[in-house]
Amino acid sequence: MNSKTFTLLSLIAFNLVVQAQNALKIEDLGQLNLNYSSVMQVDSLALRPIKAVVTHKTGEAFQLVAPFEPQRHEFLVKNGQQVQTGMAVMSLSGSEVHHFMEQFESAKSLFNLAKSRYDLNKKLFKQKSISNDKWLAISKNYFENKIEYGHYRHFNELIHSIKSEDEIIIKAPLNGYFFYPDSESISAGELKLGQILPIASLRVQAFVGVEDANKLQSFESSHCTLAIDEVSQVSQGYFVKAWSNPITYDCHLSFGQSIRVIPHLATSAFKVPKSSVFTIDRAAYILIKQGSNLQPVAVELMDSNDKVYFVDSTNDLHNKQVLSTSVAAVQGILMGLGGE
Repeated sequence: MNSKTFTLLSLIAFNLVVQAQNALKIEDLGQLNLNYSSVMQVDSLALRPIKAVVTHKTGEAFQLVAPFEPQRHEFLVKNGQQVQTGMAVMSLSGSEVHHFMEQFESAKSLFNLAKSRYDLNKKLFKQKSISNDKWLAISKNYFENKIEYGHYRHFNELIHSIKSEDEIIIKAPLNGYFFYPDSESISAGELKLGQILPIASLRVQAFVGVEDANKLQSFESSHCTLAIDEVSQVSQGYFVKAWSNPITYDCHLSFGQSIRVIPHLATSAFKVPKSSVFTIDRAAYILIKQGSNLQPVAVELMDSNDKVYFVDSTNDLHNKQVLSTSVAAVQGILMGLGGE
């Protein structure tokens, strides 16, 4: 392309843009069929559906831990099964079980004894009838036994029933989904029995584009829309992980279920019919009715669906009347091609 041709094209493009800024009188459009639509403002933008999974965030599951390692443990429910509070979930058996029961009774007795002594001497200490050193020794013994007893008591509260001196049945402490342990031993002398995820902790988790993360507002499934609770600050390539608020009953979703959701972004955009948008020199415009005139207004295309464009503009377009028919014919007039 030579310099003269380039200059000529530039002048044509410049003239087209100038013409696009000029209002057209509606009466000059002859017999064109002119229909209008109201421009609607939206505060969220729906993206295309993405893959998601029903899961939970790390740390939300209740851990079941035994303070000993039994010779044998048997699960009474399936991995991932929904359980109710008090439901039997596993059996522990072996001599360690009997030893634990003896330790529990011993710790309970020592605690009760230490508490009685503590309560009795507390009055004497306030009356200054015993020395500080003696009260310190009594208090220390009481709190040490309280901690020891509490260690055994918390696990004892998980016992559903005692089948024999060497076998106990463990119950679920809350409603939720029971999962087998990822690894058995936590530390020496302890056993990780499993974990229960509260039903109220179920969330929708999906990967979204980094550029959309700060504006992510909600996930829409086939039955409900859930607000976003957290977006990870650590990216994985072009994506980050996002979690919804806990799933509500009306969502009809189950743990581990793979679904497709529509991400919604917080935005300020205007919704116009696709038929209303035209381009001149690669710039997008719509025609707004202003009294007896049609005013071309530049817009920026943000997204679209089957029938509408979501656009941004420096003008407030809310509730404005936008031309939705005969747009191509009016575009031709703007470009100096004539019209009906």
